[in-house]
Parts: sequence; structure tokens; C-alpha cells
Amino acid sequence: MNKTIVVTGAGRGLGYNIAMLHLEMKDHVYAYDYALTDELKHLEEGTDLLRIQQCDIAVTDSVVNAMQEVLENGKQIDILYNVAGVFSYKEKVGLAETDLDMCTSMYNINAVGALRVCKAALPLLSSGTVIINISSEAGSIGNCWREQEYSYCMSKAALNMGSKIMSNEFSKRAVRVLNFHPGWMRTAMGGQPAMESSNSVSPEESARDIVKIALEIDKIPKDQLYMEHTGKPLPW
Repeated sequence: MNKTIVVTGAGRGLGYNIAMLHLEMKDHVYAYDYALTDELKHLEEGTDLLRIQQCDIAVTDSVVNAMQEVLENGKQIDILYNVAGVFSYKEKVGLAETDLDMCTSMYNINAVGALRVCKAALPLLSSGTVIINISSEAGSIGNCWREQEYSYCMSKAALNMGSKIMSNEFSKRAVRVLNFHPGWMRTAMGGQPAMESSNSVSPEESARDIVKIALEIDKIPKDQLYMEHTGKPLPW
């Protein structure tokens, strides 16, 4: 049976490839992005299974408006992918040079943004729904080795906590919540170092791994929430 899928950050990279995979499965996909890319617009032209809309997850009204069409459709969301997020190489600095305004802005997008989307989608989250939040290994306190990147790391650690609390709350409704480190991806966010590294991963590969796990959620222990795109658990 065709599933109903919601993807934020679908304009390129990981989100775009997740949307593509579900379209290939003939699922109904609602794809949101801060700026609707030409690639996403072109993708919509070839199918009636895809609906695209501009959505700024940093702004509550934008999220509520974007979710309205899904709500009007009235079908349960089968998988909700919170992919949208930000990173800046300007924050690869120590505390003395950290821009605290950037810190609060990044927290608003990377952590609170996923909560905004889930809150707006609450009426359509029910038994069997899977929520996939794209976090990062940078949010792991147990694995922390960095001496920089306060804003990004703290925002992803906050997302991890939000995901855990949602998992606790939504367990009564049989809604699963998973957090993924998508890998060091060869995307604009990964930058030139990722493009040139043999240790990086393509967004296509990461998307395939994450979608596979989302579709086979019953194979994942209920106490395993935070993992690499391969399914390997990560310490909080």
C-alpha cells in the first residue's frame, strides 16, 4: 500500500534522495525546503505523487502553513523525515570567537525546528508512524572529541534530547522515533574536504540506508534510538 511521506530539507542532498527513493516506491511524498530548488521543481513535474512547498522550519507559521495540505489530506503520516538543518564553517573556532547569536539561531533550526514540524503534524501521528530525525555524531556527548563548533554540536545534542523525550511520550501511541548520523556526506554541507575524502559517504548511499531502516523499523530494538546510517548504535 502506498505510504504517506513527509520530508523536510528535500531540496538537495540527503532529503532530496530520500524523497526520490519513496517516489520510486510509488509513495505519496510531501517535500519541503527553505528554498525550492530547480531539481525539486523538475521532480514534481514528472509525477502526481509529489507535492512541494517552501517551508522555513525556523518559523512556526511557515511550518504550520506547509503542513496544512497534509492535514487536509487526512491520511496518517507513515514516515516523517526531519532532514532540514544548518551548519557553518565560520563556527570552526574556539569559545573566544564563537558567535553566540549564531549559536541561538542554529539551535532554533537544528533542534527546535524538528519539534515544530512534529508538533504541526501531531494529528496525523498514530500507531505505526516512524519519525526520523537527522542528527549527527557531533551531538554525541560520550563520543565528543572536538574543541570547536559549539553551536552545531550543542544544537544536535539538544535534538537528541528532544528525540528521546518524544520517543518516551509517543511510545503510548506506538510511534517510533529514531535519530541518525547520516555520515560525513559529499554535499554542500560536507564541503570540499568531504568531496575529496575516502571516508565520506554519498547522500544517495546514506538515504538508501536510512530509508531501509525506516521501512524495517521492527528489526530495530525499541531502546535503540541513536545510530549511524548503517544502523550501528551511537552513545548519547
